[in-house]
Amino acid sequence: MKARQEMPTQCFVPSESGVRRRVSSAFGHIVEWFVKQEYCLAKGGCSEFSLGGNGTDFFDENSTTTRCRFLAAYLATHNPLLDEGFISSTCEIRKRPVDPDDDENERFAVPDIISHEPGVRMEFYELKANSAAGKAAGRVKIDAFQAMVDFLRQTDPGIKYERGTLFDPDRSILIWDGTWLGSPVKAHLHFFREEEGLLVYEICVTISGQLIAEVFLKAIIKLAVLAVILLLAPAAAGGVAVLAWNSPLTDSAGPDGANDTQDVRYLQALLNDWANQVGRTPVDVDGVLAGPTIDALAAFQSASGLDDTGGNVSPGDVTVASLERAHLEHAAASVTFSEMQEIGMDGMVEVVFADDPDGFDPEADVEPDLLVALNNEAQQYLQDLHDSV
Repeated sequence: MKARQEMPTQCFVPSESGVRRRVSSAFGHIVEWFVKQEYCLAKGGCSEFSLGGNGTDFFDENSTTTRCRFLAAYLATHNPLLDEGFISSTCEIRKRPVDPDDDENERFAVPDIISHEPGVRMEFYELKANSAAGKAAGRVKIDAFQAMVDFLRQTDPGIKYERGTLFDPDRSILIWDGTWLGSPVKAHLHFFREEEGLLVYEICVTISGQLIAEVFLKAIIKLAVLAVILLLAPAAAGGVAVLAWNSPLTDSAGPDGANDTQDVRYLQALLNDWANQVGRTPVDVDGVLAGPTIDALAAFQSASGLDDTGGNVSPGDVTVASLERAHLEHAAASVTFSEMQEIGMDGMVEVVFADDPDGFDPEADVEPDLLVALNNEAQQYLQDLHDSV
């Protein structure tokens, strides 16, 4: 077992940060794409399998058919003595019960990576979030596939797929580089091999090299995951403008407003996020609506071309909506894949966000529509920010 890399940061998986399952699943597909690129680089190139082809490297990505049929086609192509229909039906029978703690809740014994290179590389890997639940789910899938291979070996003794050991990454990729409420932030995707056949990933966040309160670190991870998916998802091709949410502001604020303390703190935090971007002096996040906060609100209204420039704001009005949108747009602009430029991103969106032929488990608490899930994620993030800042 490999220890986590030493760095002045804290790491969590999306579900530990409160990211909803549909969004976690989409992010998991992004991670799979990164791991696939790293895997192919590590082995000097891949011969990727597709239906009707004879590629030697299998990746559990969305195909034109179900996962089990895709796996069966791959195994039968390279092991002609096997019954493709039997493999597919056996795979589908092994549906797993819903696990609310597993980010992806995958239902079939289909590994994420398999290579068929007799005498060189006959191994498979499963990728899961680096949490107790994620690793447990990964081990279940690994054991299930290994049991299937052992059974099929009775028909074809040449089947020798084993838990993988040749791919041993410890990779940290910068995916988010910006500021959060005025503080410099970097978020890295970190993945490594936990044990034979099991790869795990997490998101590691550093704020000015210091550890911060867990509640804020998890908020940053939620925002980074949301921003990455918004940048890539075809359904959100227009950026955060496609999102819809209700502001968590509870009452009016301004010279003549109710000025609830938590509302004011929320506005002050959002104003400081904007101030950092335009070079203004931040205000104290103290919940007190005094001159500096009113001046900052008025300056934001003026810079945004709003009609009201008197420093007043009410729930649902254009000022608070503009402040919140500016915050989310800044998050989206902070996404970076600069460390992957040597590979390129061609085809990533199509692979990651293609329709899933297997659909979603009707027993699982998952929004089937990604945009609905993103809207709900943005709503919850802003609510949490309002309540905890």
